[in-house]
Amino acid sequence: MMKARPALRFFLSAAAAGLHATPTDLGTLGGLESAAFGVSANGEVIVGHSDTVSAPRAFIWTLGGGMIALPTLGGNDAIANGISADGLTVVGQSSDGTDVHAFSWTLAGGIIDLGAFGGTNSYARAVSADGSVVAGSCDVGVGSHAFMWTSLSGMSDLGTLSGTGNSWANGISSDGSVIVGTSSFGGPFDGVHAYRWTQGGGMVDLSTLTGGVESWAHGVSADGNVVVGSSLYAAGIISGTHAFRWTQAGGMVDLGALGGGDYSVANGVSGNGNVVVGASNSAVAGAVQHAFRWTQAGGMVDLGTLGGANSWASAASQDGSVIVGSSELLGGSITHAFLYANNVMLDWDNWMSSLNGPNSVLAMASHLASLPMEGAHHRPLMSFDHMGKASQVWATGDFGASSRKTDTHMTTGEIGTSATIGDFVVGLSAGHGSQNQDLALGGSAHVSGNYVLAEADYRLADKQSIVSVVLMSGNWTSTTARAYTTGAGPSVSNGTTGVSTESLRLRYDGPVQPIAGQLTATPFISTTWTRTKADAYAESGGSFAATFDAQSHTSSEGRLGLTAKYALTADTTLLVTGEWIHRFDRTSGALSGVDTATGLLPFAVAGLAPTANQARLGLDVDHKLNANTLLNFSAHVAGLGETPDVSVALSIRRAF
Repeated sequence: MMKARPALRFFLSAAAAGLHATPTDLGTLGGLESAAFGVSANGEVIVGHSDTVSAPRAFIWTLGGGMIALPTLGGNDAIANGISADGLTVVGQSSDGTDVHAFSWTLAGGIIDLGAFGGTNSYARAVSADGSVVAGSCDVGVGSHAFMWTSLSGMSDLGTLSGTGNSWANGISSDGSVIVGTSSFGGPFDGVHAYRWTQGGGMVDLSTLTGGVESWAHGVSADGNVVVGSSLYAAGIISGTHAFRWTQAGGMVDLGALGGGDYSVANGVSGNGNVVVGASNSAVAGAVQHAFRWTQAGGMVDLGTLGGANSWASAASQDGSVIVGSSELLGGSITHAFLYANNVMLDWDNWMSSLNGPNSVLAMASHLASLPMEGAHHRPLMSFDHMGKASQVWATGDFGASSRKTDTHMTTGEIGTSATIGDFVVGLSAGHGSQNQDLALGGSAHVSGNYVLAEADYRLADKQSIVSVVLMSGNWTSTTARAYTTGAGPSVSNGTTGVSTESLRLRYDGPVQPIAGQLTATPFISTTWTRTKADAYAESGGSFAATFDAQSHTSSEGRLGLTAKYALTADTTLLVTGEWIHRFDRTSGALSGVDTATGLLPFAVAGLAPTANQARLGLDVDHKLNANTLLNFSAHVAGLGETPDVSVALSIRRAF
């Protein structure tokens, strides 16, 4: 479980429409494993526990907000076991530094210690629909007793079926009037039976499946009339443990096992009592267990895994359309929490990250637009030799590549013209650019389009300092083949959208500072804003295509640098530039939309933060081919960040 942060409200509105399920990897809090134990009635909120880089922590998860850590009672670890139907109250247990105590958590009230009676440790397992009643177990001497907790009466001992021995509470009805669990019966050493407890009737023994001697209740429907769990059974020479569903009218009914196996356990039931979830082996799989979903009409259905051998379902939403649990990943050594919601076993973290952060449509177009701005136009037009003429024409080509933060290759080319008017130089150019970027799992993205760029430079009264303004506007087409992991292997969805960029750079180059002989240095400072907009679009193909809303983001950065200049010969000048780049925007553009398969799984994911600081080193060579022609070559290398790792530019300028 994990360190506390402010919790979010979560937005996975799937349950109300009766979807078929599909396991989704919820990821972790930075560690290797996670498991989900509870889900709200509408499927919006999931809770459980996850490894961190240190101790396990309780988490709360939503489709839009991802996995968020909950606070502890002062210790290092915690587990969230249940969540109220309204999604506002989470219960579980946490270390307080000495003992483990049951807790209740809400966004408004934070974490509350529910205490303990007769012992040192307590554990909260279930909570009523509105969060007012909590059920669990508490140490009593050498054993454990089930409890019910309310804010008015505190923790109440529910006793046991036998009057001695142990009991545990595992489930609670919507209004808190029915609690189910497991208790010693007959005598303190006679084994355990499932029970159903009510306010007026106390604990009632639910007995066992035919031929069994023990049973365990793990969950109860919202109205308290359906109880699920597992029981030992015996049928002739065959015996084992099977999941059961109990009702007042029908008693305990054996749900069987996948493929006729001898083991299954029901861990949860939907609020309406119609869907039972759990895990089962099969006659074929043997010791391997798979999560299942059971209904009266369809029987027990195998939900598969996230690539590993085993999976386990823990809880279901009100109508059973959203199921949560945990599954081994490929290789079997790591377990992740899953969401099952629409016929595809989906690695959710992988699915969302495929078009977020530096892989987003906005980021890709913004990076392409910045290439000529900080490539061929990385210095003012006025800094080039005008060769004694008032006007110039030029042709340039820019090339950029990154392999650390992204796997990207970019090219742009343009033609332009400029004129000198007194202390002003103004220029206008038009160009074309394209970018190819490799995405995860063999996916790819291509951005291409045209741009126009205008620049105005002014030489200040000292005749050395320059103030410049650069404006650039681009229209691009983005085509993406987005690959993501499903239970059946990688799947690819394709989408195309239009993107526009508008950039503004303000720059000041200070007066030239003599260093020694022909060596001089010029300090500069600049700030750049880029507004990027992407049209809404829908993907096609793949097992989990999505429709994406229109997106927009404004990035802003500042650069502080120094350019050293040295005349190698009368015709050749060398310039070396060092600059520090700082991003002022703290996040990239948000990503929102809805799945295409059902239209019932909306998502809204905040963009990832760009690299805040980055250094860049550049080299320029200006060489006069003749009296009227200048060839410029520049190359830059940069630290890890948004600017390309390596970029080069080549331009030829003709004065007239």
